[in-house]
Amino acid sequence: MNDILEILSLNGVYLTIALLGSIAACMLITYGAAWKQSELRTGRVRRRQGIVILLGTAAFSIGHIVAPLSLELPVSGDYYAVHLAFTVLGCLAATSLAIRYSVVSSNGAGRFFLTGLVVSLTILLFDYANVLFLFRDLAVWNPDLVAMTSLLTFCTGFAVIRLITLSNRNREHGLHSRWSMPGIVLAGVALFGVPLLCVLSVLPLDTYNRSGEIGENRAFLFPYLVMLAVVCCLVAVPDEFVRIREKLQSRKIREREQHYISLYEHNPDGVLEFDYQGTVVGMNAQADSLGKKLGKKVLGVRFSDLFVGEQRRIVAEHMKLVLGGRPGTVDIDLKGADGNVQSYSLTSLPIVVDRRVVGAYSIAKNITKRKRDQETIRHLAYHDELTGLANRRSFEITLERYANYGERKPEPFTLLFVDLDRFKRVNDFFGHAFGDLVIQHAGRLIKESIPSNAFLARMGGDEFTVILPGVCSRAEAEKWAGSIVERFTAPFEVGKHTVKLSASVGISRYPEDGVSSELLTKYADSAMYEAKQNGSSQYRFYDAAQDRTSLEEIRLEQELEYAIERNQLRLLYQPKFDIRSGLPIGYEALIRWDHPEHGEISPLRFIPLAEKSGMIVPIEQWVLRTACLQAKRWQAGGRDPLPIAVNVSQVHLMKPDIYESILDTLEETGLDPRLLELEITESAMMHNEEHVIEILDQLKGAGISVSMDDFGTGYSSLSYLHSLPISCLKIDRSFIRKITTDKDSKAIAEMIISMARQLDLKIIAEGVETSEQVALLQELQCYNVQGFYYSRPLPPEQLEREQVS
Repeated sequence: MNDILEILSLNGVYLTIALLGSIAACMLITYGAAWKQSELRTGRVRRRQGIVILLGTAAFSIGHIVAPLSLELPVSGDYYAVHLAFTVLGCLAATSLAIRYSVVSSNGAGRFFLTGLVVSLTILLFDYANVLFLFRDLAVWNPDLVAMTSLLTFCTGFAVIRLITLSNRNREHGLHSRWSMPGIVLAGVALFGVPLLCVLSVLPLDTYNRSGEIGENRAFLFPYLVMLAVVCCLVAVPDEFVRIREKLQSRKIREREQHYISLYEHNPDGVLEFDYQGTVVGMNAQADSLGKKLGKKVLGVRFSDLFVGEQRRIVAEHMKLVLGGRPGTVDIDLKGADGNVQSYSLTSLPIVVDRRVVGAYSIAKNITKRKRDQETIRHLAYHDELTGLANRRSFEITLERYANYGERKPEPFTLLFVDLDRFKRVNDFFGHAFGDLVIQHAGRLIKESIPSNAFLARMGGDEFTVILPGVCSRAEAEKWAGSIVERFTAPFEVGKHTVKLSASVGISRYPEDGVSSELLTKYADSAMYEAKQNGSSQYRFYDAAQDRTSLEEIRLEQELEYAIERNQLRLLYQPKFDIRSGLPIGYEALIRWDHPEHGEISPLRFIPLAEKSGMIVPIEQWVLRTACLQAKRWQAGGRDPLPIAVNVSQVHLMKPDIYESILDTLEETGLDPRLLELEITESAMMHNEEHVIEILDQLKGAGISVSMDDFGTGYSSLSYLHSLPISCLKIDRSFIRKITTDKDSKAIAEMIISMARQLDLKIIAEGVETSEQVALLQELQCYNVQGFYYSRPLPPEQLEREQVS
């Protein structure tokens, strides 16, 4: 043994440097290239890997350069520079491959074998090349030793790659092993020994022979045996990493199983498990209690067999869908042993094992209360809360369905518009609570006076509508309208009071009077007012001839088409004021028609004609453009920019291109959208509500504010007012006119102001004409007003000359 030590006389300093360099490189690769699973592989991480590659290359290079020198054999210096370059390149290639493989999340056996093979070959090629450069005068190839060196190098390469990779995977999952550091040291020793074995494998055999017993006893194999022992230990260390990983996975599997058991057993809803035939093979306690309510055996029974009739068909189709591999949800009704019916939502998921459906899970959630609540909400949405009859919205939908027959042959029907005469006196004398009782009783009286297939709705207040399907003759319509009028001729008892009311009925017929639901309602309403004006307590048919007020109005309707191009229209501007400061806060543009023969024509006269003829759209487009240009002229003249309001009719609002038209006008005139305000009537909100809300949302998004004009006179429901994209409410002048003398008008105005404040809406009172009205509005905290008390509508020239105060 002394002879082998003589041959392998080592330089302790070089040996230590080489060994530490190799261990340091293994530590860098193992710890420097790993990251936690939650860390993204960003550019920062890639830069860190680059630094690790460079440092690892440097450490390995030191080990491979110094290790041969530790043998103290004569070294040739002719190609020493090439030796250094080869060493660095070899270490760079091997380090890069090792790190690249260790950071890839999924590696197969083939890739592992290929990487280990390439790394080992790289180490062998460069180490043997360095042996030729350093010991070419001494080197003699010993095939047996070279073969053993190569085999041990391959074993070392595969073992080191496996160690680094498994160690890296464990750290990604936050796992640590006490064998990590010993494994790194063994890897460093093994890689340190490769260049030494490469040198020993090319020493001439006579060198060993001259050492006496060494050649005979083969003592020169001692380094190989040591290397073999190191490699064996190195191969065993990663098994500890695998064991730790398996322990973690086992714990996670147990936890996951417990999670599933908790989800199954502690689910507040019933959970059922089915086999591939739809038979119940398992269920939790909630599902078991459900089976007890049914009074039937559930476990071991095909689920669809628990139902009868239509419910059985629904459940069978649902189970067929789910067992076919598709999840689904279905609502079912279960009739319990006590006869009560409960509604359940059944959500089912297929159980797939090895891509084959082997059963299903279903969660049965009791939705009885939810369905009842939905029915209640639906009922409230389409029924009058006071009388239980259909409401205005339900009436409009039903009437539209009758009028729009599509491709079918039109079926005639008659529309009755019923109004209770002198009902306001009942409210005034007995109060609104008693008035509500009268309305309820009146609804029952009307219902008793019409055929069973008729549709009855309360429009609001004391107005009702009746659709009589199939009624087309005048005589039959008179029969039912007269029945309603006759029913109210006699007094009736409500509580402790006797009430005497009468009813006026207007009649329009489809298709004789029109095919539009809106026109039919308008005509029936018009006929009802005619009945009222002629003494009430009677009915009237719509008369198209009487509906045309006069030949003059017909001529006006025709001349209105040319009013714009003949420059007969003009705009006046009425300021809006803040009563606290007395300063204007905006203007409303009001149209006037200067007729060459009749002089100034009131908008109340020609606007309805424009709406009926369709001229309202171009007129309002002219108003919008003119008002925007005027606002720009005021700005150019140095006046403070104040918003200007323009009225938009229901007809114009229904146009599909209204949004684009308004934006085009703003772009053409250059007016800031925030200085434009559109005023629409409350009744316009009730026609094609979805379209109106969509248009208002677009206008709001463009910065244009929208006000609801004449608020309080329409039929809109306060329950959905908050969903409308408006910014301001204008209290109708009819309430303001009587606000200081009529307690009902004051109460309505106060309610509107309070509601607007809660909805964060601005509020403006129209038609303010007296100081008493101003004082009361200020008391009610309504500070924005408009009316003759402050200023009449003025032409722009006069506004520019005068300082309105």
